Amino acid sequence: MGKQVKTPRFYVDMPTFLHATGQLGWDDTRGGAELLYMNCSNPYLREVDSNSPITIGSNANNNPKTSFPVNFCALLNHNFASNTNDFKISGKAGLSAGEREFKLNDSNIFEKNILNANSSGNLCNPQYNGTSIWTFNNVNGLDDYWRSFAVFFPSGIDTYTHQLGSLVVGKYFDCPNSPDLNLTMSRRFDGIKSQKTIGGKTLSNIYYDGPTEWTMNGPNGTYKYPPFELDLATIASTTDDTATDDINEITNDFNQISKSGLGRKGLRSWKLTFSYIAESDMWMENEVSNTLISDGETDTTLNDPNPMLSDNSFNFVWNCTLGGTLPFIFQPDKDNSNPDQFAICTFRENTFSVDQVAPGTYSVEVTIDELA
Repeated sequence: MGKQVKTPRFYVDMPTFLHATGQLGWDDTRGGAELLYMNCSNPYLREVDSNSPITIGSNANNNPKTSFPVNFCALLNHNFASNTNDFKISGKAGLSAGEREFKLNDSNIFEKNILNANSSGNLCNPQYNGTSIWTFNNVNGLDDYWRSFAVFFPSGIDTYTHQLGSLVVGKYFDCPNSPDLNLTMSRRFDGIKSQKTIGGKTLSNIYYDGPTEWTMNGPNGTYKYPPFELDLATIASTTDDTATDDINEITNDFNQISKSGLGRKGLRSWKLTFSYIAESDMWMENEVSNTLISDGETDTTLNDPNPMLSDNSFNFVWNCTLGGTLPFIFQPDKDNSNPDQFAICTFRENTFSVDQVAPGTYSVEVTIDELA
């Protein structure tokens, strides 16, 4: 697969942002805050006792201060493909006077399978365990006072330990164009430290050699595997007529199972420069916290979201990751959905630079680092 940076996409996690800024407590006992911040290496485990085994948010009428839009969902480090039943992501929202439940991958909403998010009617049935990402057909996002999201199996649920590393629901931003040709891509091996002995030999200590591997509780046992890779939902049964068929099935399974520590090495960094970015793609139109814009000009629609949360500029990404403090999913080429195209990243500190190169036109430079 190509490794070119074409039109990058940033997937921003809205519940994590609201939790970090104290706007909403995603404290449900069936996962809750454990599913935020994209800390996926040790997933949340739940023995099934209902059709909604995993939830973030609150079942009480604990609405956020503002509505906010969502136009994608990502399930990181899950084993839901091993379930014989399909599922939905159910979102509860609405002010106390009119609560609303929305199935975020309803057939009227589901737009595009980005990675391992096959759909059947209005249900999601990923082919593999690992990661599933899909977008909604409303590019500007489904606006509401969202207060919880849950993995929901309408037709029942298989009795095995379900896992999820992170439930990411939010809004993505596509850069308006490709970065300049003089971009820099690098691999960091800062987890390997070397020192010389008195005798002149070099000793190396490997603290980490890439992103932290994720733990999978799947049909092949419990094991570690590289982030965003996919894994078989079931193992082959050796019930064919000949021993040769049995060997072929086992070999195919072995080749498709993730090999711990044998994938990509190093942590990726991208230094990107975008020239001639229009003002509307760079900054929010109104950097205020409500809809009172100026004298005689206001939007009184009750469900209108905060201007920052509904914004569709790079300013939105910068604000809703708190300047890169909060992690986001980075896809260097939005049209390339190979698993190696996704990374959990932050912006490198003090690397965000904006220069005005013409009236209403800007040049943007930023460095993006993959997390260990």
